[in-house]
Order: sequence, then C-alpha cells, then structure tokens
Amino acid sequence: MRHRPEPDYDAARAASYWSGARHEDGDELASVLSLGEPHAVNEAYDAWEVGLLLESIEGRSFRRGLDLGTGVGRVATRLAVRLPRLVCADLATGMLERARQNARRAGVRNLDPVRLRSDRLPFRDGAVDLVVCLGLMEHLPPASRRATMQECARVLAPGGFLVVALNNSRSRFLRDPSDNPLRDGAQQESGYFCAVVEDAAFVLEAAEHFEDRVLGSNLFYSLHRHAARRLTSSERRSPKLRPFFLHAAAWDRAVRPVGPLAEAAADHHLHLLVRR
Repeated sequence: MRHRPEPDYDAARAASYWSGARHEDGDELASVLSLGEPHAVNEAYDAWEVGLLLESIEGRSFRRGLDLGTGVGRVATRLAVRLPRLVCADLATGMLERARQNARRAGVRNLDPVRLRSDRLPFRDGAVDLVVCLGLMEHLPPASRRATMQECARVLAPGGFLVVALNNSRSRFLRDPSDNPLRDGAQQESGYFCAVVEDAAFVLEAAEHFEDRVLGSNLFYSLHRHAARRLTSSERRSPKLRPFFLHAAAWDRAVRPVGPLAEAAADHHLHLLVRR
C-alpha cells in the first residue's frame, strides 16, 4: 500500500533515534519498552505480553511468521521455536543488529532480520499466516498505523492471526501527562514519537478484514506500576518490589481481565485479530 508522507513526521529520523539514542543507558529491555522505569517493571510487562502471546497460539501450526517492530528481538527469539521461519522486521538498523546478536546468543537460526517499513510490506498477498505487532502501533502516526493494519490484512492468509498490543485510550493513567510527557502524538526533535492509540477505532476499522478477540489486559500490572510511581526513585528500584510486579503480570495472564475496570485502568490490551 502507498500513501502520502505524514506531515510533521520523519520516519528516517525515528529510525535513527531507535538505532542510537534509545540504547544509551545500556538496559536492552528498557530500550524497547519504557525508558526510565525500573528494570523489574519492564521485565513484568514483557512476561505478561510474551507469555500471553505464546499461550494464545499454543497448539496452532504456522508456516511463516512476521514480527513487525521486532526491536532487539525480545519477542522473536522466543516465538521462533513455534515456526519454520520468522521474518523480523524493523526500520532501525541498530535494532536489527541487536536482534541478530541476540538470536545468535540464543541459538536461534530461523530468524530473518529485514529492514522495512511496516506500512509498505514487500510480501505477496497471503504470504504469511502469523503477524505479531507488539509495541509498535503507539509509535506510528495515524496514517502509518492504518496503512500497517491494511498491509497486515493483505499479507495474511485467510484464517491467519494478527496479534497486536494496543495501549488503552480509556485509561486515566495513560492520559496523565506525568506518566509519559512525550506520549503526545507529536514527533520530538530526537525522532521519538508516541501516542495514545484510539484502540476502539482501530479495532472498528480492522473489522473489515478481521474478527477481533481480546486476549486480555495488563490490569494488575498497571495498578502496581502506577501505585509505585508514588514512591521515590530509589524505592521504586528496590529488589523487594520485583516479585510484586512479576506476580501482577502472572495474575494478568491467568485471569485475563476485561470489562469496565480493565478499560478504566489497564495500560494495554492484547488483541488476536483473525483474518476473514
């Protein structure tokens, strides 16, 4: 799919940011999740998201998969064992190099790191049967986000899965500028872009091509994360808090909370979109 360049958004500048500045503090998990958060917070989020993804495809056979916005390969290295081949796509060359290194360290040999734009996929129609898109949509401006969804629909075979994480536009916590002052839908001078995705609108637009199944939310994790924000920086980084975050993520995976409370307070929902 081709579309006009989005005004006030420079994809090359964004790719440069994710290749370089994002890695300055040396915490690889933070580089693809939340900079400034304690490592235990990012660790718990990762456990919820990847754990729920793997549980959702358990027992399903796939021929070829695509991980969009692969970053350092945090998802891909664990997902690859479920597929004969997994294409790992990112626009940031620095991220792709780290994904290659992490795959080698993990002994994963069926990853194919490729530099490409998620809104212009170089694959034929119906070429894949699994697309994973975690941690990407909130970093794309609206037109690119819509085009990415359309491209996912095009390259997925009928019955194929699109697993996508969307931040929760109804969350009072994510709407609070103090949580992430740069989550304002404007590209920063550094190249960074982040927005609160109108998830209901995204799912409604996707309904033309997909049947939506909400896999769950990270409600318990979110309540713990935002409560911990009231602590001092040193208190938030105490090793004593790590079990609480990890237990919260485990509860989210076990309970898979949905409904009014999750809509009001969860940071993210994980969706399984099935290609019609």
